[in-house]
Order: sequence, then C-alpha cells, then structure tokens
Amino acid sequence: MTTLLLIPGLVSDDFVWRSLQTLRPAVVACITQHASIPEMARDLLTRHSGRLILAGHSLGGRVALEMARMAPGRIAGIALLNTGTHPKREGEEAKRQAMIDLCNRDGMAALAAQWVPGMMNAEAVPDPQVIANLTAMVCRMTPEIHERQLRALLARPDAAATLDYQGPMLLVVGRQDIWSPIAQHQDIARICPQARLEIIEDAGHFAPVEQPDSVARLLADWAQGVADRDAGQDRIPDTPLFDRPRANLGYALNKMAMSLSSPEGRAAFLADEAAYLNRFELSEEQRAAVARRDWAEMVRLGGNLFYILKISAVDPTPIRAIGAAQAGMSLDAFLDTRLGKVTNG
Repeated sequence: MTTLLLIPGLVSDDFVWRSLQTLRPAVVACITQHASIPEMARDLLTRHSGRLILAGHSLGGRVALEMARMAPGRIAGIALLNTGTHPKREGEEAKRQAMIDLCNRDGMAALAAQWVPGMMNAEAVPDPQVIANLTAMVCRMTPEIHERQLRALLARPDAAATLDYQGPMLLVVGRQDIWSPIAQHQDIARICPQARLEIIEDAGHFAPVEQPDSVARLLADWAQGVADRDAGQDRIPDTPLFDRPRANLGYALNKMAMSLSSPEGRAAFLADEAAYLNRFELSEEQRAAVARRDWAEMVRLGGNLFYILKISAVDPTPIRAIGAAQAGMSLDAFLDTRLGKVTNG
C-alpha cells in the first residue's frame, strides 16, 4: 500500500492541494519546523512510513528530491510542480533577506501583499478570490516559519548534481511561471528521461491553485497509475523483483559487497565500516541496513544475495540465519517449517 504524500511550498499548507484531496486520498506534509531541506526530508521519512508517492510544490519539490536521494527504495514515484534543482543564484540572498526583513518588521499580511501577486499568471487579471485565499494561507504562517524556510532555500543543495532517481516522475509547470519557468523543468527532464512534462496553460507559480481542476485530475490519474504499477511490481509475496530499476537502485550496495571478495577490502571494512561504506556512496537507508545486518532490507534496497552474502564472510552469519531473516522468521521456526528439521521435541 502506497501513501500519496503532498508537500507544500514556501509558507503554504493544505490549501494548495484542496482539489486533489477531493479526488484521491492523500496526506499533506508539514515542512515548517526545520531550517534545512535535508532536515525536512529526514523528518518526513521518519513521520511517514512505508512506500510513498511524493508530490512537491515549489520548495516542496526540492524536499521530495532530497527524500528520493536519501531513501530511493521507499519512493514509488515523484511529481514535481513549479520547482527546480539549481543552487543559490548570484544576488538571490539579498532579495530573500529583504523579504525576511519586510515580514519580520510588518508581518505576514504585508508579506502576502507583496509576494502573492507576483506568483500568479501575469498575463491575466488575478482572480480576487484566489488572491484572498492565498493571502489567508500565508497569514496562517508566522514570520519565524517564513524565515526558517527561506534560510533552507538559501542553503539548498544543487539537486541536479545528485539527481539519479529511476522511478516514475511527473513534471508540472505553469506556462506563465516566471519563478520556476518551463526551462527548469526541461532541465530535470534531460537528467531523468523517464520524466513526463506537462505544461499547464494560464497558470503561474501556483498552478495547483490557479488551475485546480486540471492539475488535480492530472495528478490523481498519474498517482493511480504509479500505485497500480507499484502494487504489481513484486508479484510473489515478500519477494522483491530484481528488475532493472531495483538493480540500478542497488548498484552501489552490490559494488561495495563485491569488493569484500579481496583481503584488502575485508580489512578496510573491519577497520572502519562507516568510512568504508562512504567510499561507495550508499544511500542512508542502505548504510543503515548494512549496519543492522538487515538482509531482507538490503534485498529490498536492491541488494543481490550473490553479492551481499560477501558481508557474511566478514561478519560471519550462518546462511540458515540469513534465510530465516529473509523469511521474517526465527531460526528455529525457519528450520522447522522451511527445512523440515525438527528443533524441539
């Protein structure tokens, strides 16, 4: 069962996703408590368990990409709306600081009055009700939240440098978005050729609010397709399918494990396991699974048993114990039920 997790952007909340929530069950994330994108991503991965389909708007898109970098095996698909991957640009810090100063001095209503109109389609007369609703949303936040989130944006990583997500991806951008223009989404599509790019007509940076029905239907249909694909991916119960996406996912893990075939690799692993794992750029989830010797999780994260069994040569683990762990059973139960060996009476 996958969860559709909706990640709002700067000083935003569930209002951005209201139309989508009428079409499909979803959970709206909160990213107001942390001052860096990695912290936001780590918090959401902790709060929301299991397989996730992510939809991130603006800042929320950057958080979604960081979640996929940290835990690619948990992400069934990513939708990125009105966002980008580039790091901080020249002159950006001064402009962001001016907005922080305005908000801290004059409050959220003053910030909304200056910020919200520029987010809309500049080629059309703004809908007064949409402006009023977005202003009310901004005013539900605080100057402290605004500053935390802007500091996170200013310290954002270059997401393009680490973008290697192999799963389903949807890119959504407003035709008139001048803050995160079409070109930024085309850049992502060049890095991720599996990505599908959709341009929303008559919409600026708040496409989910400016064209709510079009964006909601698009996202709902895409998310359903991802969920259906994900549900059918592992057709044998409790047996991950080692297909191309999972092989790509586990490349670093399997490369590390295979390196333990050499005496030099085994010695380095035993001397400083964490440093050795860092050589191979494992994901955080993969490093944690290796540290726990969680064999089933290693397989789920792309580990091939032929390779990861090399770890058991460094840290001796009976093959029967690994089989029991794979089956989610105690060793005695595994021996009794799977190998036909009676261990008690």
